Amino acid sequence: MSDQGRQYLRFIKSDRILHLLLLLSFTVLGLTGVPQKYADSGWAVSMIRFMGGIEQVRTIHHISAVVLILVSIAHIVQVGYRVFVMRVELDMFPTLKDFTDFVDAIKYNLDISEKHPDYARYNFMEKLEYWGVIWGTALMTVTGYVLWNPITTTKYLSGEVVPAAKIAHGLEAILAILTILTWHAYFVHISRFNKSIFTGYLDEEAMKEEHSAELEKRLAGEVRQPPDAETRWRRLVIYTPIATLFIIGSFLATWWFLTDETTAISTVPRIAAEEEAYKPVPLPTLELASQRPAPPEAPAVIPQPTPAPVTISSHDVGPEHSDCLLCHDPDGLIAPAPIDHKGRTNDQCLSCHQAGGGEQ
Repeated sequence: MSDQGRQYLRFIKSDRILHLLLLLSFTVLGLTGVPQKYADSGWAVSMIRFMGGIEQVRTIHHISAVVLILVSIAHIVQVGYRVFVMRVELDMFPTLKDFTDFVDAIKYNLDISEKHPDYARYNFMEKLEYWGVIWGTALMTVTGYVLWNPITTTKYLSGEVVPAAKIAHGLEAILAILTILTWHAYFVHISRFNKSIFTGYLDEEAMKEEHSAELEKRLAGEVRQPPDAETRWRRLVIYTPIATLFIIGSFLATWWFLTDETTAISTVPRIAAEEEAYKPVPLPTLELASQRPAPPEAPAVIPQPTPAPVTISSHDVGPEHSDCLLCHDPDGLIAPAPIDHKGRTNDQCLSCHQAGGGEQ
C-alpha cells in the first residue's frame, strides 16, 4: 500500500515498461499492417502514401515486429526469474474458479444474482487477454517469418504455406485489433479507467470490484513474503547462466530472422514499385481458334551475292596493295566494303577476293 491513501501496488516498473513497449509496437504494427492487407482500397493507398510509400511502410512494420519479438524475449526472462528465483504463484494459469467466476459474472450482469464474483489477482477476463496476446504473438511471429523469408521457407515446406501464412497473418491481426478496440477498451478504459498499468497502483474501490478476493488476502495479511537474500542469491546463480544462454540464442535467432534473405521488393526500382503496387492484373480471356490471328509469315530469304574475285582490270594485288582495309574498310571513303564485312582482316579479305588473273 502506498503512502497516498489506500493504493495497492499491482505492477512494478519492469511490467509497466514492457507494457508500454508492447502498446507502441502493437499500435504501429496495426497502422502499417492493415493498409497492406487492404492495399486495393483508396483509404489504404492514402495511408501508405502519407507514411512515405510502400517500402517505408514495410520497413516501419518490420522494425515494430522486431520490437515486439524483443519484448516477448524480455517477458519470458522476467517470468522465469519470478517463478524460479522468487517462487511466485502462477496466477495467470486458468483454474476451475475462473469458470465459476465466468458463470457468476453472467448471472450478475443479467440481474439473476446480486452477488458480484470475487475475483483473485487476475480475473478470467485478464487471463483470456493475456493468453490471447501469447497466442497471437507466437502466430504472428511464425507467419511473419514466412512472409518475410518466403524463398527460404519454400526450400523446406510446400509453396502453399506462403499464401496460408498470409491469410492467417492478416486475419489474426484483424482479430487482435478488434479485441483491443472492443473487449480491452471497454473493461479497462470505459467501464472503469484502470490506470494501474501506467502508475503501478490500484485504488481500494477498484480492488473491491475487480479483485476482491486478492484484497481480502492483503487485508488479512496473507501476503507471500519474498525469499531471503541467501536463498535468492543461490537460485540466481543457477538461473543467470540459463537466462543468459536463452537471451543469446534468442538474439541470434532474431538476427537470423532479419537477415535470412533479401525480400523481393528490394530488387524492384522504387518508382516502378510505387506506381504498380495497386494496379490490378487483368485475367486471361479465352478466345476461339477462328479469332486467333494468323501466325506471322517467315521472312523471305535474301540471297547473298557471291564475292567477286579481284582481277587485273581492278588493280594488282602486290606489295603496294597489301593493305586491303586501307581502301576497302566498311567505314572507309574509297570503295568501302558492305557493312557485313566489318571486323574482317586482310587475310580474310584475300581468302575470298583472290586475283582473277594478271600480274600478282
